Amino acid sequence: MSRFKWEAKKFPVTLYTTATCVEECKQARDMLNRRGIPFSEKMLKSNEESAELSKILGSEAAVPSLIVGQQTFKGLDYGAWNNLLDLAGYPKSAPYGARPSGTFAR
Repeated sequence: MSRFKWEAKKFPVTLYTTATCVEECKQARDMLNRRGIPFSEKMLKSNEESAELSKILGSEAAVPSLIVGQQTFKGLDYGAWNNLLDLAGYPKSAPYGARPSGTFAR
C-alpha cells in the first residue's frame, strides 16, 4: 500500500458544507483538490445534521468545516487546514493524474 493511500485510510478527510455556502465552500474544495486530497463532502441539509456537526466540533457548527482523522477545524483557514493535512502526511500538491473530489467534482 502506498504511503498516500495509508494516509487516506488512517486519516480520512471530510468537508462539511451547506447549499448556501457558495464562494467560501468552493475555495475549500479547490484548496483540497489542489493538494490532491481524496475527501468526502457532507452537505448539511437539516437542523439535526447541523447539531451532529456541532457535537463533533464541540462548538456551534459553521461551514466550511474540515475533519482530518479525529482532528477538526471550523471555518476556512488555509494555514490551519494545511497544518492538519501536513500532520496527517498528505502531499502538498496533487500527484499527477489526481482526480478531484467533492460534491461538484467532474
